[in-house]
Amino acid sequence: MHDGRTAFLACMWAMCTPGTPIELACLPRVEGHPELDGAAGVLLALLDRGLTLGVSGGEVAHQIAAAVMAETGARPGNVADADWALVHGAAADAIACARRGSRLSPERGATLVLAAAAEPHPVSIAGPGVDGQAEVWLPLDEVAVRAFAAANSAPPCGVDLLIVTGNCVIGLPRSVTLGVV
Repeated sequence: MHDGRTAFLACMWAMCTPGTPIELACLPRVEGHPELDGAAGVLLALLDRGLTLGVSGGEVAHQIAAAVMAETGARPGNVADADWALVHGAAADAIACARRGSRLSPERGATLVLAAAAEPHPVSIAGPGVDGQAEVWLPLDEVAVRAFAAANSAPPCGVDLLIVTGNCVIGLPRSVTLGVV
């Protein structure tokens, strides 16, 4: 049974402790892919009317997004213009084209929810919420790490990333820097 409050709190903890996996305790059980189920739980907790959701992925990701929008009242959009994006599969292109906000409205930068089933790779991370520079293991390939760095190269503009690996969420706010190890 899904509990939006616990998913919301998990996402907030994940954004406050970048690179640290935070357990998603109650998932909605809407799909056989654990990473998409976890992503649906995150989106159900964080979306509401007035927000737009873009999708980068196959048919199953589009079906999950449609179910989330029907439940939350969020509207469909394309990844380049959406407030939020569900990403299933390769993430670099979605990160590269996502909305980044502006100097006067940095809050208009998108948040991407990456449903990740890839093997984790070592990545260096630094910034607020990280003790100095650390090495973390993330299911992001080198191209996605570089896309995240490029998308966030003009602070305070950029994108935020919530990586969902089934029953865990990992937050990467735009304020952190990533590097390939």
